[in-house]
Amino acid sequence: MAFNAFVGGIEPGGLTNDFEVKILICFLMENIGHPMTFDELNEIFQNTGLVNYFEFAESISDLERTGHICKETSEDGQELFSLTEIGSVTARTFQKTLPLSVREKTMETAQHMAQVEKCMDEVDISYSPVSDGYILKMVMRDIGSDLLDMKVFLPTEEECIALKERIEKDPAQFYARMLLTMMGEE
Repeated sequence: MAFNAFVGGIEPGGLTNDFEVKILICFLMENIGHPMTFDELNEIFQNTGLVNYFEFAESISDLERTGHICKETSEDGQELFSLTEIGSVTARTFQKTLPLSVREKTMETAQHMAQVEKCMDEVDISYSPVSDGYILKMVMRDIGSDLLDMKVFLPTEEECIALKERIEKDPAQFYARMLLTMMGEE
């Protein structure tokens, strides 16, 4: 087997074999069960540290060329990748050639990112200037009452942007930490 995968940025235990990278992409798409954008797939793999960007991009291109995945356009104009039947068979046939730790880490990362994205659908964060700085407003919705409706003063727009980005990374963790702090259980 060829060991020609780019290795820059790959954490210990990551994949350095281009064949394994392609199997991992098929495995992820098989288990996710719905089409995904290039950016969504890439974000999962970059967050795992198992595959670097260049190998990921080359593998996606190869998988599309060989008919393992296909590109489609969603109603809102996004390009999505779907797993074809041959890609699905490949995933099921060869998934066990990947280390269990790699498969688990990939799925855990994908599930965590899906939870964050779902949570972000229920979180509104905005900021606006006031005479002496900025007010950042965050509303976290739930089925009934809002979980959180908060305003905070920040002196600069840069601080608003930084806090907004930090909350958006994992709103559920932000909420949990805030509750723990307020309850004195840091």
